[in-house]
Parts: sequence; structure tokens; C-alpha cells
Amino acid sequence: MKDKISHLYGTLIAGPVSIITWIVSMGVFDLTTLLSIGAAVIAFFISYIPTQQISYQSILNKYGISRSEHKYISSELKAAREKQKRLINSYKNIRSFSDIKLLFEINRVIKAIIKRVENEPKLFYQGLQFFHSNLDSAVNMTEMYLHLFKLPGKSKEEKIELHTTRLRLVDLKRSLELDLSEINKRDYDNLRFEGKVLKETVERRKRTMRLDNKTESEKIGRIKVKEHEGETIDR
Repeated sequence: MKDKISHLYGTLIAGPVSIITWIVSMGVFDLTTLLSIGAAVIAFFISYIPTQQISYQSILNKYGISRSEHKYISSELKAAREKQKRLINSYKNIRSFSDIKLLFEINRVIKAIIKRVENEPKLFYQGLQFFHSNLDSAVNMTEMYLHLFKLPGKSKEEKIELHTTRLRLVDLKRSLELDLSEINKRDYDNLRFEGKVLKETVERRKRTMRLDNKTESEKIGRIKVKEHEGETIDR
């Protein structure tokens, strides 16, 4: 999430302040090197902490979440990224082109959800099913499926069970896609609203143009009538 920017802002402000403090301490107040360094360090933290906190709070206000919510969502995102790494690491056990396609699509949806929530943490609450259930199922089932699939000497029943597991993974992919749709629901609602507004604007403009054309036609008609009657038209 963008909270790292607050640390950058704090450093950008505190760094120059500490350097100036060190120079002034040495050159103006003629302090010893050790005292000057100490003053620079103190100046750094005095400048860094309030700047970082103000910037951090500004980001939280933009997100629309509290500090405790941000901390909780950050920990959930960190856990989700670790699970995604496990999923990617399990790809070395893939033995089928069809599995490559399926698992690539699963990972792509997972990556999209995590990235979306990183950019807008408040959307975490629309993806609770993903973070608390579907992601774990995807990772655990994929790991077990790929591990068992590569083993030799499988019985007929075991092959049937692996096939059934693969079908479950297909269903799970659909569930993940539904999770992503739920997270993106607000954006699609906004898109439909903007489309509706645009449609109404275009229709209103067309009605105005038709009315203007009708008025112009009536004006031309009146002019022709007057010309026919021999009247002088001042244009």
C-alpha cells in the first residue's frame, strides 16, 4: 500500500533539516563534532516523526480507514502475498499443459485481487471470502494436486480422484473470479452510471439539434412565403 510514501516524505523533510542543523552547530555555535552529530540526529527525528505521521494520516483519510484497520489489512495482504508465493513455487511440479493454463489463470485472478486491495484497502471487506477461505483452498488444493499428480504408480481410483480434484480447481477458479467481480462491483456501477449520464446527454443534444433544425426550417419557410408575396426581407 501507499503508506510507505509517508516514510519517504518524512525522510525528504528530515534529511535536509538534520544536515542544516549539523552545519549550523559546527559553523555558528562552534560545537564539537560529537555534539553537532547529536544535534543533527535529534533534529532529524523531530522533523521526521510529525511529517511522517501527518502524511500517514492523510493517506488513511484518503483510504477511508482507521489505523487499526490499516494494520489489520496490511497483515492480511502480507499473508496473502506469502500464499501466492507458495502457489507459484508449486508450479515446478506441473506435468500437463492443461494444468499450466488453469493454474496460470488462477494465479492471475489472485494477483489481480491482491493488487486491487493494495491500491484501495477498503475493498478488503468486499473480498473477505477470498482472504479467509478461497485463497487458502486454492493454494492448499493446488499444492496437493500437483504433488500427487507427479507421483508414479497411481491406481485407477487415484487417477479418478485427481481428475475430480482438477474439476474442483476449475470450480474454485470461478469462485475466485466471483470474488474479483465483487471487489470490482463499485467500479462497474460507476461505469454504468457514467454510461447512463453520457447517453442522456447525447439524447438531449440530439433533441436540441432537432428543435434548432425545425426552427430554422420554419424560419426559411416564412421567408419564402414573404418573398412570394413580394415583401422585402431584411436579413
